[in-house]
Amino acid sequence: MLDSIRKRLTLLFSGSFFFVLVLILIGVYVTNAQLLNRMELNQLKGISDRDIFERIEHGEDQFIQNPIYFQLLDDSGNERYESLPPDVESKTLRRFLRSDDTTKQVDWDDRHFLLYQRSTEEGRLLLMKDISPTEDTLQRLIAVLAGIAVLATIVLTLVGYILAGRAVIPVQQAFDRQRRFTSDASHELRTPLTIVYSGIELLEAESLSNEGRTILEDIKAETASMQYLVSDLLLLAREGQLSPKQEVDLSSLVQKTVERFQHAYSDRIIHASIAPDLHMKGDAHQLNRLLTVFLENALVYSDKVIDVSLEETTTERQLTIQDRGIGIASDQQTKIFERFYRGDHSRHGTGTGLGLSIAQSIVDQHGGTISIDSTLGEGTRFIIHFPTL
Repeated sequence: MLDSIRKRLTLLFSGSFFFVLVLILIGVYVTNAQLLNRMELNQLKGISDRDIFERIEHGEDQFIQNPIYFQLLDDSGNERYESLPPDVESKTLRRFLRSDDTTKQVDWDDRHFLLYQRSTEEGRLLLMKDISPTEDTLQRLIAVLAGIAVLATIVLTLVGYILAGRAVIPVQQAFDRQRRFTSDASHELRTPLTIVYSGIELLEAESLSNEGRTILEDIKAETASMQYLVSDLLLLAREGQLSPKQEVDLSSLVQKTVERFQHAYSDRIIHASIAPDLHMKGDAHQLNRLLTVFLENALVYSDKVIDVSLEETTTERQLTIQDRGIGIASDQQTKIFERFYRGDHSRHGTGTGLGLSIAQSIVDQHGGTISIDSTLGEGTRFIIHFPTL
């Protein structure tokens, strides 16, 4: 669980940093783009009418430095002088000259041009500059900024993972202390409870009054419940500890567990559909405990037929336990796997509220997931998904 918290903290940190960094880099790009475009435009605006007319008189068709082309029209829109690239689109220029815009960027044959128009004493003047080098510079700037963003995010993700690991150390220590306390307390309780239970069984052989026997039966039931709770606490105390995994005949394990319940609850009907020869790496004891939890719940909350199936798909093995009992309300389905949580109907039973929490822990240790499909008054279906490795 703490490893999951660490990953989430790292994701939150790196995600937040990446978002802020992207905003900063976008700001850098926009600022530089506006600055370069303003410089190009100011260069066009800085060309005086006198410079244009002197070049026309001397027969120069363009400015040599960073080619700037121009076109001069009279007040009627007729061309007086033109010095434009041969591949220029005249329709685009005419639309621009008829518009109210003073500047515009256009693309021709993978080249970028900046258009600028203004009125002069001689007529309408159009200036056009090839700004392809500036656009290429901006494209290289995008690539550089993207590289910076990726590299910085990778570095900060590694740093965030290290810092998140240090941040969860106190939490890990607190969990370890809680786990040790639970384990020690459970071990200390197990011996006296076993002695009490054995003493009760000896007393049952004695001659007792009806009232005494009733009291003794109540004590025995409560003691058995306490033993069950201690066993559950011990199992939860070992949560997160890696247990040795061996090859398990899952089909045989499910079949034997179902048969055990069929013998123990001979008045109930349990249908089994088990695919043969399905194996997996796991802890047979824990997997048996897992199925036991779901079968016990199904028997408690349903008086009708219970279906158990085991099948294999291309990606996973599915163990399904379905009852036709009271069902689980939709607002409780996300809570039933919490420790000591007991729904409205289960409060009147004798369970500890740990069964489904234990089941979730066992499934997590085997790399699986649990899905639930339940409708009030119709029943519940639990599907345990074990990935096919």
